[in-house]
Amino acid sequence: MKLQIINATGTYEIEGDFILQDTELVRAHFNYLLDHYEEIVMCLNKVKKIDQKAVNVLKEVYAKAQRRSKILFVYGKENKIISKAFKKNKVTHFFKDNY
Repeated sequence: MKLQIINATGTYEIEGDFILQDTELVRAHFNYLLDHYEEIVMCLNKVKKIDQKAVNVLKEVYAKAQRRSKILFVYGKENKIISKAFKKNKVTHFFKDNY
């Protein structure tokens, strides 16, 4: 399924397959948001597939938010695909339970 980033009332939902070919789109989109907003809410509940390159991009986005003292909320631990990939890469600390 082709990746889409949808702004659902201030929550940026990533939907579809988040794989190598989509990493630059996600990186650019969230870098733009980090340049212009103090708080960003990302939802990964509708991601159908994720690969190592995508996880690395999320690490980069998270690190940029930390360096700039921005707030990045990441939802998606209910998604077993995302949870498994995050556990494997030891980045479960990205998840937030509430906004």
